[in-house]
Amino acid sequence: MKEIVICNSIGSYSGALTRGKEYVVIEENKEKEQIRIVGDNNRTRWYKKYYFVPHGTTVPVLDKWKFDDEIIDSSEKSLEHIEVTFTFSDGQRRWCSICTKQGLKDYVERNMDGNVLLIENQIIVKDFSYEIVNRAFFDLDQQNELLNASLLYN
Repeated sequence: MKEIVICNSIGSYSGALTRGKEYVVIEENKEKEQIRIVGDNNRTRWYKKYYFVPHGTTVPVLDKWKFDDEIIDSSEKSLEHIEVTFTFSDGQRRWCSICTKQGLKDYVERNMDGNVLLIENQIIVKDFSYEIVNRAFFDLDQQNELLNASLLYN
């Protein structure tokens, strides 16, 4: 029986791997810490093992998301900070705040009184259009970074 692994991060292999998808291991090179699988593009190749977790491991994948605030200015120049709620495939709900580069700059200028400013669970997006934000969340999720960029919703 062949070993099955689950992709936990696609790395630079967009189009070849999908986070949360199961793959059959064809061969393993323990010395190089690599496994050989057939990717989504139907090509057989070697991948580093750290992109995968053992079969049976839960890999929560972004299921849906929504803006929690009304967006007044969706442009790149927006100074708004918008809260967003995520729902993952395992049922967990998480949230974060998003802003544009201009919004981040404005926030730092208004709040940088000392030597440090910590902004937890903040994601910077080009603008607040659905297409841009959706792509940003998808890309972060495929890299297994969206969970770290968000907090559990209480």
